[in-house]
Amino acid sequence: MNVVVFGATGATGRLVVEFALSAGHFVTAFVREPARMRLRHSRLSLVPGDVMNPDSVTSAVIGADAVICTLGTMPEAKEDSNRRQPGVPVCSVGTKNILAAMPHTKGRLVVESSASVGDSHATGVLGAGFIVRLALKAVMADKEIQEDAIRKSTCDWTIVRPVKLTNKPARGTILSGTDLRWNITSTATRADVASYIVQSLADASTHKKAITLRN
Repeated sequence: MNVVVFGATGATGRLVVEFALSAGHFVTAFVREPARMRLRHSRLSLVPGDVMNPDSVTSAVIGADAVICTLGTMPEAKEDSNRRQPGVPVCSVGTKNILAAMPHTKGRLVVESSASVGDSHATGVLGAGFIVRLALKAVMADKEIQEDAIRKSTCDWTIVRPVKLTNKPARGTILSGTDLRWNITSTATRADVASYIVQSLADASTHKKAITLRN
């Protein structure tokens, strides 16, 4: 499968690229700063561009079998702190640009969102959804717009909503569900989430669903 990954140099995106390559896919990593992608592989191609630029997005996805979007506005790694873009609607605007380009692909889209967005707000135990939205008001608002655009699209989409992400080693298993309960202390390793995202590419049972993930 030919897969394009947006947000490929982010903490989760890098792992998505690795898992996709391990699964035998041909991967195109869409990156603002190619130097940040240090991984080299015979089935990995780098395409420089800005997801906020519709033309560069369209040129990157032409002919792709699937698109994975792991865009974010607040990198958590210390070395990425200078790349944070507070107030910039990267998730919603970038995803709308991706959706506009989807007719140039075969229509499969997997997007990383967050627990507390959409109906997962109600599955947070003891007000967890409210707390996350309060703490990350602008980020969650951007993701609400992002998800709304995805739901209105005609592509075969899957939305993945992990809880608080950690950089701990993969556990090899992860809980998933459209009505999965979670709380403010729930966590998910980025590696397990990235693995789930790649596996969902070929899983028709995840189509048109927004799925919460936690370890």
